Amino acid sequence: MPNIVFFIYNISAVGGTERVASVIINELAKRNYNVHVLGLYGDPDKIFFPFEPNVKVTSLHIEDLKGVRKILYSQHKIRQFVNNNHIDTFVTVESIMATYSVPSLAFTGIRHVVWEHFNFKVNLGIAARSFARQLALCFADRIVTLTARDIQFWKQGAWYRRAQLVHIPNPMFLEEQKVNDNPSKTVISVGRITFQKGFDLLVDAWGELPTELRNEWKLLIIGDGEDKSLLEKKITELGVGGSIELVGATKAVFAYFETASIYCLSSRFEGLPMVLLEALAFHLPIVAFDCDTGPEELIEQGQNGILVEAGNVSKLSQSLAGLMNDDALRGRMRNYKSQRLHTLELGGIMEQWSSVLK
Repeated sequence: MPNIVFFIYNISAVGGTERVASVIINELAKRNYNVHVLGLYGDPDKIFFPFEPNVKVTSLHIEDLKGVRKILYSQHKIRQFVNNNHIDTFVTVESIMATYSVPSLAFTGIRHVVWEHFNFKVNLGIAARSFARQLALCFADRIVTLTARDIQFWKQGAWYRRAQLVHIPNPMFLEEQKVNDNPSKTVISVGRITFQKGFDLLVDAWGELPTELRNEWKLLIIGDGEDKSLLEKKITELGVGGSIELVGATKAVFAYFETASIYCLSSRFEGLPMVLLEALAFHLPIVAFDCDTGPEELIEQGQNGILVEAGNVSKLSQSLAGLMNDDALRGRMRNYKSQRLHTLELGGIMEQWSSVLK
C-alpha cells in the first residue's frame, strides 16, 4: 500500500475540517493504507478527534518561529519528513497550506493533492489564501473540492491550471438514525463561534421571533471560538438570554441532535457543512442560508428543510417561526426519504478517495 501523509495546520484543533479529515484518515487506515498525519502546530497527545492506532501523528511544533525563519524551517522539515518516510502521496488539508507544501515538494516527484474545505470565492480576508490556490492550480496534481459548484469557481478564477479538479463531497459517515417522534422544542446550531458561522445573524433572527415562541422554545449554540464573548454581549443586549444557551464544544454533540426539533445553519459561507449531513442523519428539519457552498446540494426545498436567501436575517427568522409553529410540517420533514443521501454514503466516498490516491 502507498505511504500517504495528510498535512494539517493544527492537529489539536476542533472544527468541521478536522472532523471530516479524521473520518477519511481513519477509513484509509482501516483499509490498510500507511497513513501519516503531519501538523504545523498542535500536540499529538491532545487530539480532539482520535485517529486509528496505526495512524502515525507528527507535529512540527513551529509555535515559536516567525517570518522567514518559520517558512524555511517548515519547508526543510516537510522535505525531510517525506524523504524519511518514503511518502508517495501528500494531501494538503486546506488550500492555504499550499504555501508550505508546494515549495517543499518541488522536484520530489511526490503526488500532491490539495483538499479545499471552503470554496474558491472565500479567502477570509487573507491574500495568501488566494495566492495559495493559484499555486495549487499550477503545481499540484489534483485539487479536491467539496461541491460541483466550487469546481466552476476554481475554473473561472484560475490564472493557469495544471491540476486536475475533482469533486468529492464530505461523507455521510453516520448511519441513519431512528426518527424521534417526541423531540424537545429545541433549535440547535453547531460549529466554531467565528464570523464564518454567522451565529451573530442567528441571534439577531432569534431576537425577531415573537416573544411567545421564544418562551416556548430554546436555541442551543454548540461550540466555542474566538467570537464567543462578542456573541454573549449581543445576546445580553438583545435581552434573549433566557431562551439561548451557549453549550460549548463537546464530544457528546450527537445527544443534542437526538432530542432537537430543528437544525439551523446561519453560515456566511461554507464548503460542504458536516453539520448538515449530521442533521439529515438524525432526520432534523433544517433552516439554512443558501450560502456558497453546500446547502443547496443537501436541502430539498420544502421537503427536508428550508433554504433562505443568504444573509437575510428577517427571512431566516420568518422561516424558523413558520417551522416552529407547524408540527405537521416538521413531522413530514422528519419522515422524508431523500435520494441524495445515497451518493454521500461513506463507502462510495472512500472509493472516490482511493481513486484520487492511486
